Amino acid sequence: MSSKLPLPPSSECQFGTFLLQRSILSSSSSSTQKHPPLRIAYSIKRPSLLRHNAKQEGRHSPVPLIVVHGGPSLPSEYLAPLAHNHHLQNRPIIFYDQLGCGWSSIPQKDDWYGVLQMSQDLEELVLHLKDVWKVQEFHLLGHSLGGAIGFEFLKRQIIQHNVDENRIRDTPQCLSFILSNASTNFQLSSSEQMRLFQEFQLQHLQTRMPPTQTQRTKTLNGNDQFFQTHICRTSTKPAELVSALSRRGKEWSAKEYTALALARDSIEAADATYTSADTTDSVRHQFPPALIIRGQYDFITDACTRGWKDLITTMEDVRSDLEEVVMKDCAHYPHFEQPDNYSSEVEAFCSMSESP
Repeated sequence: MSSKLPLPPSSECQFGTFLLQRSILSSSSSSTQKHPPLRIAYSIKRPSLLRHNAKQEGRHSPVPLIVVHGGPSLPSEYLAPLAHNHHLQNRPIIFYDQLGCGWSSIPQKDDWYGVLQMSQDLEELVLHLKDVWKVQEFHLLGHSLGGAIGFEFLKRQIIQHNVDENRIRDTPQCLSFILSNASTNFQLSSSEQMRLFQEFQLQHLQTRMPPTQTQRTKTLNGNDQFFQTHICRTSTKPAELVSALSRRGKEWSAKEYTALALARDSIEAADATYTSADTTDSVRHQFPPALIIRGQYDFITDACTRGWKDLITTMEDVRSDLEEVVMKDCAHYPHFEQPDNYSSEVEAFCSMSESP
């Protein structure tokens, strides 16, 4: 597989970078450890539609959508087709490569990687967009692992706002949050994928003539048929996905991540300033409306996503602020499998949360 980088974004996009400010704790001591400047690369589709530009020209423009890719370390290029769908063609869309892949820096020290670390980088991106592009509001879409990163980012914002209310005025506001094909528990989603694979093997062997050794080896090795059933149900693998998979970056594991346990830890952290009841009330009022999207055949099953419902509804006064859509005949990549339906759902949910 080729590791050659694709060409930079075309003139339709504005390509940018910024340097991360965070540091890591040294594994051998309690002191923080610096690193040569680490770059996060991003691109803005239709930057002229950002609201500060639109207002200068006397016209209204939708709020930008920030897209957080999955992985770990799967470059954001596989999500780029979202920007070309006609349902989203009038909205600015911001993609970025997380640390460890794509056009961003790829440090080799494992301590730089993890869901919580990536959520800090997302916060730095949002603040950069505010400073450089005057972004004051945004929507957030996290695909797969990106959903967990987005959730941790929002939770981080809530806790920081609880401790320092002035941060509410200083940080751009997230108007809505879309959890697309995202699990609350990565060990569970791995188990669900294995379960589906074993069921697929059994069904395949029961419904076909006894295979040759070559056919059996192909079947037991997680072949294209399983990929096409539970991962991406297009007739051929999308070129953007093939390219991203071939350029997967630094290997790191998110299997220890569980959103529910971390959420409880964060609420307890805020108790240093507020009582438990006060913190819960504050969280209820600050978490944005959320939409869960999953595919009918996705290995991210209902068992993997129902935790979002339990978690977010305990933080929300109004249950209607949490919605769920199951995309028919889709697996893990609905923006390829049902691009119009998926983009329509995304645009409709974003639009509902905006004021003219």
